Amino acid sequence: MKTLSKKHNELLRAGRWDIDFHLSPEGIKKYPEKLLKRIDEVADISKLKRDPTLKPEKTFQYIDIASIDVKTGIITNPQELLGEEAPSRARKVVQAFDIVVSTCRPTRGAIAVVPEEMHNQIASTAFSIVRPKENINPIYLHYAIRLQSTLEQFRKWSTGSSYPAILDEDVEKTLIPVPDELTQDQIAKKIITSFTVRSKAIEIANETWNKELHNILGSLTEETALIQTTTNGITNFTNSEIRKLIKSLPSIFADQINGDLFDSASVLKIENDRPTRRCT
Repeated sequence: MKTLSKKHNELLRAGRWDIDFHLSPEGIKKYPEKLLKRIDEVADISKLKRDPTLKPEKTFQYIDIASIDVKTGIITNPQELLGEEAPSRARKVVQAFDIVVSTCRPTRGAIAVVPEEMHNQIASTAFSIVRPKENINPIYLHYAIRLQSTLEQFRKWSTGSSYPAILDEDVEKTLIPVPDELTQDQIAKKIITSFTVRSKAIEIANETWNKELHNILGSLTEETALIQTTTNGITNFTNSEIRKLIKSLPSIFADQINGDLFDSASVLKIENDRPTRRCT
C-alpha cells in the first residue's frame, strides 16, 4: 500500500487531495536528470485565436481531436469548412510545425505535428498549441510528448472522471527528456525514416490486397482496372531545415490573443521570425 505525508497547506495550494496527483511520476525517472526539462522551458503555449465565422464564405482547414490518428500521431482527417459552418470550438490558430496536444482524455495520445499545408489554419480549443523554441526540433518534441512517461504525467494532472482533462498549465509543467539539438535531429531522422518504411509497407500491403480483389473481379467479368497508390509525409527532419521552412511561409493572422478581441484595423499579425511577439 502506498502512503504519503503532506502538510495541510500543500494540499490547499495544490487543490487536490488524491494521492496519485501528489506521488512523483515513475516513468520519467528512467532518464538522466540532466536531460529533464519542463515543456515550458523548450516551447511556448500559443494563445492566438481567430473566429472563422467573421468570414462566413471563406473556407478553412479544421483540426479537431477526431482528425488525429492516435497510433501514429499524424493528422489524417482534417475537415474543410466554410466560416459559417465553424463550430464554436474552432478558434485556435496554428503554425506549421506546432504541436497540437489534446487536453481532453490526454492519455489517448491525440498529439500531432501541424504539417506545412495546414499553416495558418484552425484547431479546436480542446488542444494546447505547443510552439517549439528555436533550438528545439519539432519532430523530436512531438516524439517526447508522446512518450509514456509524458502521458503518465498527463494522467496525474487530469481532473474529471468521464472525460478527464488537463489545462495548458499542466502541459507547461510536464517533464520530458531533451538532449542537445544534434541528437534531436538524429532522433527526428530515425522517426521520419521509420514512418516512411511503415507507410511503404502499408502501401505494398494495400496494393497486394487491391490486386487480389482485382484478380477476383477479373475472373468474373474479364475486365481490368487501374490501381493507384499515393504516399505523403513530413520530409524535413533537421531543426535548421524546419526553421528555414517556417520562415519562408506566409504570416499567420489572429483576431484574439489571451481572449482579447481586435478590430479589423488592428488585426494581430504574427511574423514567422517572431512567433512569440506580444500585442500591446
